[in-house]
Amino acid sequence: MIAAATAPELDLSHVDAVGGALGVAVSGGGDSVALAVLLCRARPQRDITLLTVNHGLRPEAADECRFVAALGATLGRRVEVLTADGPPVGSLQAWAREARYTALAEAAATLGLAAVATAHTADDQAETMLLRLARGSGLKGLAAMRPDTTHHGLRILRPLLGTRRETLRVFLRERGIAWREDPSNDDTRFDRIAMRALAPELERAGLSTTRLAATATHLARASDLVDTLAAELLARAARRRRTGATVIAPAPWFAAHEEVRLRAFAEALRSTGGLTHPPRFATLAAADAALRRGEATTLGRCRAVPHGASLALWREARGIEAIAVAPGGRGVFDGRYAVALRASAPEVRVAAAGPAGRAWAARDEVGAAAETMPAVFVAGALVALPTLGVRRRDWPANAAIVRPLR
Repeated sequence: MIAAATAPELDLSHVDAVGGALGVAVSGGGDSVALAVLLCRARPQRDITLLTVNHGLRPEAADECRFVAALGATLGRRVEVLTADGPPVGSLQAWAREARYTALAEAAATLGLAAVATAHTADDQAETMLLRLARGSGLKGLAAMRPDTTHHGLRILRPLLGTRRETLRVFLRERGIAWREDPSNDDTRFDRIAMRALAPELERAGLSTTRLAATATHLARASDLVDTLAAELLARAARRRRTGATVIAPAPWFAAHEEVRLRAFAEALRSTGGLTHPPRFATLAAADAALRRGEATTLGRCRAVPHGASLALWREARGIEAIAVAPGGRGVFDGRYAVALRASAPEVRVAAAGPAGRAWAARDEVGAAAETMPAVFVAGALVALPTLGVRRRDWPANAAIVRPLR
């Protein structure tokens, strides 16, 4: 049994604010092993499941999953081994991160977990800030990681953001608790590891990990204020149409402070285009300038166009993949809509409405947006346009419930 002793700081404020079962993402590395031990010891009565993801990238991965399973047995907790979906594409670390969060979100939905805790530390916070500074990120990016946030629809908690990485390793060594080192953590070909290698030199120059992490916290407070003002601007100036288009009143929109307007623009694009992340700042600013000149532009899978006396955003009619939903099943269409099908209904295919959407859209709707809204098909025949409230007479009302995700 793991002995109780003085432990590193663990911020439980967000953990305790979440009701229900929790997951802990555990790779087998020192940070995540320490988090699992600390959290299970601090909240012994909580329903906690250890989640480990096998990305299939290294032969040691299977052994690391067995190590996490043994840790779970020691802690008296259930362990779920998850598998990354699909072969790696593009940046290896970016792919692994995306695959990991996707697997965690799917597992949380299946297991009924209210949130998943990850072992990001103050060192990770400082490295993230430096990476984003190098990429020219704006205020939101430089605010780096938050202790309570959402990824892929999954609530993510980070109770160790105020704790140094080495503090966790000292904790484990003093208690004889083993962990596994990922060899990629020493590979400076990866941007994050290259930033990590700079830490000693930056420390000598006064840019310590603690100071960088504290700066990220200060910026996060300012970013939260901008978020609040952006939400108020969206509520005042933007309206979501039934076709999925976002229509914006130009007068209050362009009167807003640029930082607030760009943040609101990013959120409007994210919800309208169904993307997890908004476009980069430079792209966003260029599109904002084009709209101020009265020009149309394309970004974030959206068309942004001056539309009569308004501005309109809608999903581009490209790359929209159909999904199949079984009776009683659920799905997500194009990152924009949650779909739920009654158990009494037949299997359906949800796809972009195409010309049929434009034909049924009211005159006050944006016609091009109507072609990209979700349509329900059974055996190849169109039976409903749920967001318009249009259905075939023999198709039961609310057989398929379709709601915007954001």
